[in-house]
Amino acid sequence: MGRRGRMRAVPAAPLPARLGRLLLLAALAAGLVSCRASDVALDAPTTTTTAPATTTTTTTAPPATGMAGDPGVGDPYFPELGNGGYDALSYHIDLEWLPDNGSIDATTTIELTPTVDLRSFNLDLVGLDVSLVAVDGVDVGFRRSGREMTVLPESVLPAGEAVTVAVSYAGRPQPISLGSDVFGAGWQTDGREAYVVSEPAGAASWFPANDHPTDKALFTFELTTAPDQVGVANGVLVEERPEPDGRRTWVWRAADPMATYLASIVVGDLVIERTTAPTGLALRDAYPPEHAAPAQELFARTGEMVATFEEWFGPYPFEVYGHVVVDEALGFALENQTLSLFGTDLLGAGGAGERTVAHELAHQWYGNAVSPASWRDIWLNEGFATYAEWIWLQEAYGQPIERSAERAHAGADYGVAPGDPGNEELFQPTVYIRGGLALHALSVEMGDEAFRALLREWPQRFHDSTASTEDLRALAEELSGQDLATVFDDWVHGTELPPFPT
Repeated sequence: MGRRGRMRAVPAAPLPARLGRLLLLAALAAGLVSCRASDVALDAPTTTTTAPATTTTTTTAPPATGMAGDPGVGDPYFPELGNGGYDALSYHIDLEWLPDNGSIDATTTIELTPTVDLRSFNLDLVGLDVSLVAVDGVDVGFRRSGREMTVLPESVLPAGEAVTVAVSYAGRPQPISLGSDVFGAGWQTDGREAYVVSEPAGAASWFPANDHPTDKALFTFELTTAPDQVGVANGVLVEERPEPDGRRTWVWRAADPMATYLASIVVGDLVIERTTAPTGLALRDAYPPEHAAPAQELFARTGEMVATFEEWFGPYPFEVYGHVVVDEALGFALENQTLSLFGTDLLGAGGAGERTVAHELAHQWYGNAVSPASWRDIWLNEGFATYAEWIWLQEAYGQPIERSAERAHAGADYGVAPGDPGNEELFQPTVYIRGGLALHALSVEMGDEAFRALLREWPQRFHDSTASTEDLRALAEELSGQDLATVFDDWVHGTELPPFPT
């Protein structure tokens, strides 16, 4: 609940908010579940490498009629990401983690619907050895080149008729280098522990996907782990079962459509703690047992944050929320849908850690429920989440939003427009700080009532979808009845920092 009048010491400024986040998921009950692994040795993290541009070809030729799906969606920053010609409806990722040699053995089953008559279509997948591709149970040919895998059905797939595509593959996943400020995105290992950090385009490092936010889908994860490990993922734990060889399988299901970069798994020595927010939302956190006390302290106010943000943003958009801590200092956090990822460096970080918890939670509305239409729109994710930090400081500690914005403005002359940061510096500070300031400028121009309506209408109108800067301006003008071109030109698209809005 908002506690505007209650004054406390204001937390210190956060660690650099990051170039991304990650999130854990849990089931619904209450209490502490000791699903843990013991005596797990940890080695140095895997070094990021650029996946080789391998080319693999099978013998089946595509039909002579129909269209070839586009090998990219034309994102202005990363044109090769995603694929055209179909809509992915769901992914079922059945994955075995083999910690002793750092490899996986997996089958991903995708239900998709062609949007045109397709004679071939592409999936994004980097590295890994593909042993089989089947369409509706029939083995088909495929070609591989770089991150593109072209599937060659035996006959044309008619538009509007759903098909099931199964891809079996194995190997040692590696993070993907995009040649930008984004460190290697995707699969990460730290000894026997494995986790993923996929923003913006790392999903293709561990499962075949239409890897762009514009094609959201449902997800089920079936994770088979060593006997001494726990597997967590987005959504709700719907099954845990022992395998005949002593290993364990964890089945997690996400009930809401999700962008591929937000799909998350973590395998390691973990305990899962389940609680409930004051709003009734199920919460679950997972962390290594030796970090239980500082993790519990870091996440202690999550329920209050949920209640506060529901007052400002509207109902929480998913069925569950929580965090997962990996036993490594990450230098960032990541807002994977329903399961935000944290490293050990944020444990014991005081106000910086608390503000990061608020930041990642806010992304569930802004970034996850509504994802960017293109990666040039990343400021929409980070600007809203930064503004949410200022809301939390006001409601929990009595520091007015205007004061937080003034402090941010004092050091925000970055010389880069938040609405076009460039693909080589996708997560530079301007998208966070200038993004938050752009929203504050909007609030001043629109007035409090219209701006509060904007905060709630944005995740409602574009729920389970994507939206752009142009969509935000159109909605803000609709709700305020004003021409807001100057605000967007100066604060979103301009390189010079405007004077503080009053």
